Amino acid sequence: MENVNQIFEPVEVIAYFKNLKLEILRFKWNNGVYRVSEMLQSWKIPVREGFVMHYIVTCKEKDLLCELSFCNLDMKWELVRYDELSAS
Repeated sequence: MENVNQIFEPVEVIAYFKNLKLEILRFKWNNGVYRVSEMLQSWKIPVREGFVMHYIVTCKEKDLLCELSFCNLDMKWELVRYDELSAS
């Protein structure tokens, strides 16, 4: 994700837990729905009394590689950055 578009904008996420692991299905951003094809990586960053989880996902239908984050303090999702998948 070298030539990424950093935006830090709120998104709505549909996800579920499978075997105690979060699976992101899709997210809504900018009046569009982005179906997650694959979750590539995740990590946790401690913040104050809580944490922020980050997820790298691909949305092959939209040709995007995205970083999403979830803050457990305010329970909000955010699209941190994105790039064209074919440019990666």
